[in-house]
Amino acid sequence: MPESADPAAARSAVECEVIELERLCGELERALVAGDWNTVGNSLRASRRATHAFLNAMEAAEPFRDEAFDRAVNTRMRRVFDIREDQLERLQAFNVDIGDRLKTLSRWKAYAGSIGSKRAPSRTAGFDKTR
Repeated sequence: MPESADPAAARSAVECEVIELERLCGELERALVAGDWNTVGNSLRASRRATHAFLNAMEAAEPFRDEAFDRAVNTRMRRVFDIREDQLERLQAFNVDIGDRLKTLSRWKAYAGSIGSKRAPSRTAGFDKTR
């Protein structure tokens, strides 16, 4: 008997994927606050995979879903969606802020180079000396 023929197993698979998406939202939030960009990237990739697994589980459970089950899942997934949208908006704002800072630094560097001596030693010139 295939797993999808069991209503409890099909609904449980959907529940597991919703729980995983909720967990990943928390993991992503902690990584954003800590500035742990490797974990942010890993969490976003895992969220994408979990979203696909959720969609597959919902499709497999379709014969066993009723209106109450769909309503409960939709409520939880709406919360996950809202959290993820907030996180993505903050990431985009951070990206714009960093881009602006890099542009400003680039302008200052160009300005400093234009007024400085062309023969001035670099900052690290002293580190290369052995005496």
